[in-house]
Amino acid sequence: MSFGPELVWSWSRELSAYKGRRVQRAEGGKNSAVISLGGAVDLLLSWGAENCGAAVISGSDRKSLAASATQKAPVVNALKSHLLGAEFLGAVQLRRDRILRLSFRKTVGAGFSSTRHIILEAMERFSNILLTDGEGLIIETAKHIHPAENSFRTVLPGLAYRLPPLFDGISVEEWLASPSPESLERIAGIGRPLLRRLAECGTDEIERALRGLYDENYAGELFPQRIGKYITALPLLLKGAEAIRGVSAGELITLTPLRDDSIERRRKKITRHISKEILRRERQLEDIAKLLSDDRPELYRQYGELIVANLWNIKHNTASAELTGYDADGAELSLSVPLDPRLSPSQNSAAYFAKYKKLTAARERAAALVEEVRGELDEWREELAMASCLEEAESLAMLEEELGIAKSEPRRGRSAKKETRLPPHRRFDFENAIVYAGLSAKGNRYLTFRLASADDIWFHAQGVPGAHVILRPTAQLSDEETERMTAFCASLAAFYSKGGGSERRRVDYTKRKYVSPLRGGEANVTYRDFSTETGDPKLWKEFK
Repeated sequence: MSFGPELVWSWSRELSAYKGRRVQRAEGGKNSAVISLGGAVDLLLSWGAENCGAAVISGSDRKSLAASATQKAPVVNALKSHLLGAEFLGAVQLRRDRILRLSFRKTVGAGFSSTRHIILEAMERFSNILLTDGEGLIIETAKHIHPAENSFRTVLPGLAYRLPPLFDGISVEEWLASPSPESLERIAGIGRPLLRRLAECGTDEIERALRGLYDENYAGELFPQRIGKYITALPLLLKGAEAIRGVSAGELITLTPLRDDSIERRRKKITRHISKEILRRERQLEDIAKLLSDDRPELYRQYGELIVANLWNIKHNTASAELTGYDADGAELSLSVPLDPRLSPSQNSAAYFAKYKKLTAARERAAALVEEVRGELDEWREELAMASCLEEAESLAMLEEELGIAKSEPRRGRSAKKETRLPPHRRFDFENAIVYAGLSAKGNRYLTFRLASADDIWFHAQGVPGAHVILRPTAQLSDEETERMTAFCASLAAFYSKGGGSERRRVDYTKRKYVSPLRGGEANVTYRDFSTETGDPKLWKEFK
């Protein structure tokens, strides 16, 4: 996706609505930073090649980005050092280019204050973010540009900030004063793809689309819209353009790629963790199988008994001896028995009996562990299948906490107690019903076999690993409510199933009392007396 300077102007309007608030937090990663203002406002600034831009995001998205950050650009520490406690003065677009400047004022004592600017150059692979002082001197920057790399300007700490080259053309106001198709392509401050699209419109539509752009007094609405891969915001929704709904244009450009990348990296981290646990138990079962098939304990017992039976006939300081005796069935037995020449015959016998007891005890312990390890292996395999079903930061965070791989908050106070957490699951409250969805193997078992009542309705995607969904009516449901809740639960079960994020799936449902545990099944259960519903994985979000 791409965008033009006119969208940056709309960002300056959006962000300036929060001026007067103070910076409470500054954090970020390799290619992005979040400035948190009072009133739970989080400003995302990104300078990645494929996600450069600005947006106001939710607190949960901020936490998700922070949790997934594996690197931190030095400029993020500079932002934190210089901006905490500072007042946000507003945002302006510089020279009608894809450059956004956010200004802050911080009181330093005795009535004195200092000014700091964040300059975001949202220019795809040439994107950058800089922190400057009130005089325009660069304090820190994400990307250093040396003279050998760019003959026009140098971007280094300690130097004065210099804007990129100016685009030559006419202003929107000049074109509106004398509109003509011939001069349309020469308008500065508007992206080329948008100008090409406007060239296909009539003069009246072009005027209505451009009138208000770059007008500080314009109080009308801007309509975020998509034209192919180009994102813009105009006073008019152009014919043939796709309106952007549910998210802002800034979120679509900056947050969505970061969130998708974050979710994928977090899922891979979870998958690696679970795969290691699976491999460990597979190797443990292999070791147990080798131990149970090992015939050395019986051989060691025979060696010990033969030595005891032939003590009078064994010479000291010898490495082996041909000994005869009888096996457990009374048949005559003759074996060459290895001996430790440093030990006496009786000591060699005791050593073999000790080995026999040790290996026999190990085999008994291993035999008792087989079922436990197999159960753990089945659980981890189900966990791996469930991890592939999760596509939301909130759900992944719950699973990370369960697995112990999430970044933990420091405990406060000596008396702070460890909080007891329930297995990962989601809860949805309705007027006459509660719906639960498991987000892990433990979450599924907890919902189905501990939380759910016998007459609660149990849902699961047919034939694939996925979430157990429980519908618990809290009052008598009408036929219409029952139909709607069934569709909602089927949608949840389809969404939280393997590969079900975008495909409709058949979902089975029955009363909880008809569901029984079964090791190794698709849902690790068996069930009967069920009905089937087609689940649309997108419906539950629209429903809520």
